[in-house]
Amino acid sequence: MLKAVKIKNGVYWVGAIDWNIRDYHGYTLPGTTYNAYLVIGDKVALIDGTYPGHEWQLIERIESVLPLEKIDYIVANHIEIDHSGSLPLLSKKLPNVPIYMTEIAKKGFARHYDTSAWNIHTIKNLENLPLGGGKTLTFLEAPFLHWPDSMFTYLGEDKILFPNDAFGQHVASSERFDDELGIDVAMEHAAKFVANLIVPLSPKVLKKLGEVTELGVPIEMIAPSHGIIWRSHAADIINAYVNWANGVSKNKITIVYDTMHYSTGIAAQYIAEGAISEGVEVKVDLLKDGRYEGVHRSDVVRDILDSKAVIVGSPTLEDYPLPTVAGFLYYLMGIRPGKQTQKKIGFAFGSNGGKGGAPKVITELLEKAGIQICHDPIEFTYRPDQADKEKFFALGQEIAKEIKKMP
Repeated sequence: MLKAVKIKNGVYWVGAIDWNIRDYHGYTLPGTTYNAYLVIGDKVALIDGTYPGHEWQLIERIESVLPLEKIDYIVANHIEIDHSGSLPLLSKKLPNVPIYMTEIAKKGFARHYDTSAWNIHTIKNLENLPLGGGKTLTFLEAPFLHWPDSMFTYLGEDKILFPNDAFGQHVASSERFDDELGIDVAMEHAAKFVANLIVPLSPKVLKKLGEVTELGVPIEMIAPSHGIIWRSHAADIINAYVNWANGVSKNKITIVYDTMHYSTGIAAQYIAEGAISEGVEVKVDLLKDGRYEGVHRSDVVRDILDSKAVIVGSPTLEDYPLPTVAGFLYYLMGIRPGKQTQKKIGFAFGSNGGKGGAPKVITELLEKAGIQICHDPIEFTYRPDQADKEKFFALGQEIAKEIKKMP
């Protein structure tokens, strides 16, 4: 039988590990976990659930601690099916058990499942649910983190925050805690999660963190619904979220491009070398078909997360950028990394076979993603000559100097 993992007295991780998933929410991942938690006082509450098909893991882990029918309450922090997919089965196995959720979630669940037999209790912000035995749950509405129905659950006596998707990471591992997986690895997975899901919500992240701070509730452990549990570095991940939400970046440039016959690739190389000569960090991402590890669009936006400059290149194909570049830019427009407190600068470049046009289109799309254009689009015909190479090298130096002046 699968086993629960004790995270504090009377609190257990009873989730599921999905070792096989490699693509979700439009980005690549090395597996994930669907975290659920059992809180045991005089009464018993189950917080969150699993993706459909993984209910058996959840039930086996619960029953390694106590019989399933001992559960008195279910808390649904979020309607998305990677958290709620176990509810239809649980509602049948646990008829009449109250399910706590936001009012918006009640409406959303009815669009996902047949909820006619569910015993739904809609919460009010800061409502308490005493479990007895020194366990009290408090519900905090957290709309648009990252869906309108989202809420956090806080276990005051043990100082544990259950924030659903916030502070999560997509990683499948045998480790359950940050200090087991390693803080650097945990932070890198968290950064990719933020870059792909949370960046568009940055103002709401800062607002909610401010509200939690104003409440004066101590947080010693953060137990999200994906990935590892933050027990040794809870303060570190909160600080990281504040920095990411504000757009705090390094002296780093991300160059993103695709190429037909490597003419645009040569230009990218010279821009990179010019920037490197000025002592800044450079990441060069060749998109190609966008599926390969390290250059998938979800990896590229992770690179952009802590970059001050974003430079995008493409040859012109029928007046437009290559499809890989265009697709990436539309993805970037949804994330809007340039809309954070600290600006990001950038420009477009590329080769053509006589007419051109791609860099102009790229420029327009970068602006829609909030990137401040710091240079007119640059094009050249066919292969770059020596003058072009020198120009791109100097441009790399220019951008590097510019970002070193930025806060």
